[in-house]
Amino acid sequence: MNDAALAEAMTLRQCGRLREAAALCHDILARDRDDADSLHLLGLIAAEQDSPHAGIALIRRAMVLKPGFAPHRNSLGFAWRRLGRLEDAAREYEAAAALRPESAEIHSNLATTLLDLGRLDEAVAEYRLAAELAPDNADVWYNLANALVATGSPAGTDQCYRTAIALKPGFADALANYGRWLMTRGSWAEAESRLAESLTLSPGQAGTWNNLGIVSHELGRAEAESCFRNAIEIDPRLADAHYNLGCLLSGHGRTDEAIACHRAALAAEPGFARARLAVCMAQLPILYGSEAEVVQRRQRYAAELDALAASDAASLADAIGTSQPFFLGYQQQDDRALQAVYGQLACRAMDEAFPPVMLAGPPAPGERIRLGIVSGFFCDHTLMKLFLEGWLTQLDRGRFEVTGFHTGRTADAITERCAGWCERFVQGLSSMSAWRDAILSAAPHILLYPEIGIDPTAGGLAAMRLAPVQCVAWGHPVTSGMPAIDHFLSSALMEPEDADARYTEKLVRLPNLGLFYTPDPPAGGGGAGRERFGLAADAPVFWSGQALYKYLPEYDSVFPRIAAELGACQFVFIAFAKSRAVTEAFRDRLSAAFSRAGLDAARHVVILPPLPQQDFVHAAGLADVILDTIGWSGGKSTLDCLAVDPAIVTLPGRFMRGRHTAAILRRIGCEATIAGSLAEYVSLAVRLARDSAWRAEVRQAVAVGKHLAFADAAYIRALETFLADAADDSIPQKVAGYAARGASPPWTPLRCKDNKTKD
Repeated sequence: MNDAALAEAMTLRQCGRLREAAALCHDILARDRDDADSLHLLGLIAAEQDSPHAGIALIRRAMVLKPGFAPHRNSLGFAWRRLGRLEDAAREYEAAAALRPESAEIHSNLATTLLDLGRLDEAVAEYRLAAELAPDNADVWYNLANALVATGSPAGTDQCYRTAIALKPGFADALANYGRWLMTRGSWAEAESRLAESLTLSPGQAGTWNNLGIVSHELGRAEAESCFRNAIEIDPRLADAHYNLGCLLSGHGRTDEAIACHRAALAAEPGFARARLAVCMAQLPILYGSEAEVVQRRQRYAAELDALAASDAASLADAIGTSQPFFLGYQQQDDRALQAVYGQLACRAMDEAFPPVMLAGPPAPGERIRLGIVSGFFCDHTLMKLFLEGWLTQLDRGRFEVTGFHTGRTADAITERCAGWCERFVQGLSSMSAWRDAILSAAPHILLYPEIGIDPTAGGLAAMRLAPVQCVAWGHPVTSGMPAIDHFLSSALMEPEDADARYTEKLVRLPNLGLFYTPDPPAGGGGAGRERFGLAADAPVFWSGQALYKYLPEYDSVFPRIAAELGACQFVFIAFAKSRAVTEAFRDRLSAAFSRAGLDAARHVVILPPLPQQDFVHAAGLADVILDTIGWSGGKSTLDCLAVDPAIVTLPGRFMRGRHTAAILRRIGCEATIAGSLAEYVSLAVRLARDSAWRAEVRQAVAVGKHLAFADAAYIRALETFLADAADDSIPQKVAGYAARGASPPWTPLRCKDNKTKD
């Protein structure tokens, strides 16, 4: 009779009818108070009903009556887990596994507890054993996949998720976690498929909607916004969804909505560091509607930045780099003071979050200088062409040992070439701490950043003192403001005389353009004419294909002023790749400027979609004149367009970032189209459009002199000399500097051996 009642109680428990199951156990025990199996089952039910202490007492009574029974130990482990006593739980699961080593369930339970204890490798081993014992158990494969993700090892993770999903069709949790893991691998399309399938099966998963929103954004899908909003509707307290929606809206120029989303993220999670930083950085929009808005937004940014600087810096450490003041420089003001506030905050946050480190001493006589290059752009990217390629291929390897730290997520054929050009090449690390450790283990004498302000990981690392000498080049030509950065490597031709005052770093004016640039081989345009791009065949065409955030409202009048003198003409712009809304806002702004001049912008303004590189250069060559952006001029784009021998009009600005094209023209001996005022800029543009003979003369001068802009060995030799001098002088100068302030340096010199291991 007891056996039948016990079997029924077990069935009821499996169906979730715990109170009825417990009642049957009590009936059995009323007849036989020493029935070990009923005591065990009742103890397990008690633990499941949030009475783990009572459950432990019952299970222990059963263990006395029936010693050496593995299920008792297994259930006792469960009860200890309910109490949060994981070490006790692990001990019981280990005892159960010793008694019944063939039980996949026990090994899986032990693995789960070990995982919670942070004993990751042991957990993986136990899950693997459970999978061998129960290869048809989807949950075990799913748990093994999650454990592998926790260890950071991709080996086998993909197959484990696939096996779990194949064994259990409709396994929503496995599909969701698999999709999330695919996101970390950059497999966006497949991640989208898995996440969408999971949501079809279980649409109430707020976290999965959030992840699908991230994937949709990466793939350029318009559905990203609705995904984030779905997540928020399901769980209004999901701070990540509010934050991600804010980032998305910011990228579409919906600045005030974005700020509101970040504030909502903080309301849901007050300590959310990324949202705190984003509230500040989102004050800097992509595009401005008026000159007055520039002033207003700058004031708001300054106020938010001051508030951050007055807060607990250490709490921001995890966020440094995730949002950066990238758009500040496009306001075309002197940013040194504001950047100093941000840079000091970032460095203080990292100093408080990470302990002092030991750095390399100066190179020994005859020892090569260990140079670390930190960038997210060891791939097909503007910064690869401007700086990284020249550094990796031209620096004297008899003097320099180069380690590349590729902090970005994009890897392509160029990345592979970069790895071959370096003695060591590190990529794929998953945390700021891991990157920090990797750099410190390489013990560089000098760290070199091509930019600070674009790549998030590099933006965080740059705020740490990881080498005795730390330098940034002009990939983002605004001072970093960071005390941890010693030198700003710039261009002698681009910097005005008073430039030193614009930088918190020591300004280094390297020869000529401050880079070693090699043009791409001519691609040709296939003979395509203006009609391919919808351009006028019988009117002057002005090319102005720069990023839309380079155009400030105060210069919108330039285009209708030119049109008013010429009549029929076209101005060609390139749409903002990431947002149609930003492009349309720019179009509206130009329409208003033309309207104020009594002209119809629709007759003059052409906005092309983003073009592949060879089409971009070819289309620029079809234009009569290139109009350089005022305030932040073309850099790489100007160098690339030299291939088509253009006539370029430029107006040098107050700061280095507005003087790139002028420097290039001076370098190649073509200064006739460098304007000295806005009026002269308009006059030169009109003259070039009207005077075909002069235009041909200008283009011929570009053709003759453009070789001088490329493959500048003088720059490389000067860079080598600077780096060698900086490495030799670094430690004594810095120790002396600290001593002068009556303080000890936050690091001590450490001699490290030569290490050429490839990662």
